[in-house]
Amino acid sequence: MSQEDLPFEGLKVLDLSQGVAGPYCGMHLARNGADVVKLEPTGTGCWSRQLGKAVGDQTAHSVVVHRGKRSIAADLKSREGLEIALKLAADCNVMIQNYRVGKLAKFGLDYESVAKTNPKVVYVAVTGFGQTGPRNDQPATDSVMQAFTGMMSINRDINGLPQRINMLAIDFATGLYAYQAAASALYRQATKGKGKLIETSLLEASLVFQEAAIMESYLQGGQAEPIGMPVGSFETADGFMSINARRDPHFKKLCTVIGKEEWLDDPRFVTPMDRVANREVLLAEMRPVIATKTSDEWNKLISEADILNAKVQTHLDLLEDAQVQAVSALRWVENDTLGKVPMASIPGQPVPETGDRLTHSPHLGEHNEEILTELGYSAAEIDAMKLKGIIGTFAEKDAA
Repeated sequence: MSQEDLPFEGLKVLDLSQGVAGPYCGMHLARNGADVVKLEPTGTGCWSRQLGKAVGDQTAHSVVVHRGKRSIAADLKSREGLEIALKLAADCNVMIQNYRVGKLAKFGLDYESVAKTNPKVVYVAVTGFGQTGPRNDQPATDSVMQAFTGMMSINRDINGLPQRINMLAIDFATGLYAYQAAASALYRQATKGKGKLIETSLLEASLVFQEAAIMESYLQGGQAEPIGMPVGSFETADGFMSINARRDPHFKKLCTVIGKEEWLDDPRFVTPMDRVANREVLLAEMRPVIATKTSDEWNKLISEADILNAKVQTHLDLLEDAQVQAVSALRWVENDTLGKVPMASIPGQPVPETGDRLTHSPHLGEHNEEILTELGYSAAEIDAMKLKGIIGTFAEKDAA
């Protein structure tokens, strides 16, 4: 896709959200051509800029969720700063925010207020637990929601301890669902001239993300059985393998590959349900065999038998993987703060390239003057706001 043919070219977005979910929604709009203005608090800006190891005002997460945007840092608690936000809200196609329920009403930036001057706006409001209910005012993070929504309950270690998936899975999923809803609403805006209020939450997105697992848990009384056997992670001589030989043809081939032909007629393992019922015995006998060869050796042997498998790789392994390189799933890009970093190629969007405006992640307040000039502020007015601290850029001392 060329940058001259981006679907949202000419659309204006005001992104007031912080963290990951809301900003990730805004990033997809930007990568598809929209002019996304990221309005951040002065000082340290969006808290994604402090999420993980930071170099200056950038982290891996902030680089990912702010790509393609323009940043302005303004103090919304000041009259002048709020005026900037209100001007941007009155002239945007999409507005994104993730403040606590009701907090923006006192600023005149809630949906009802914005829609009075901008009735066609697509207004995306992301919260933790939702707009109503006993928990609607409680803060929530990805880790909180992984626990609350049952995701940790189905991800346990060998001792049965619930484990958090060590990435912001719910935050990113929420951002994707919010973007999907906003994109649909933009089509409605274009064809019918109507705006829309989109309210979602980490809670709701998490339940959609886990819908099949939740349904399965209900149907099985909370005792979900494995999808088949043998399926799972197996330790090898030098690492781990994921092997899935649950289907009869695959299981029969596996018996030959691992030298267990006697299992072909073993009544404990004849049918898929037999193997599930006797999974503890099956896995206990299989694990010592898999431990005798390296992951690469098993990958070759099992793949030649056309059985589902993969060597358990680290993220660093992926950077050198021939298949990842063959499809350009990750591309190396020079970032002006973090240096050379790997960026994923997003389906349907331009591939990330060094020097590309859609790949660049703005520094805090990088576009202050540019955006304010477009809003009609004079150079003298902009300088006065700088002196009063109403607008600003990243300051190392503020981040310390």
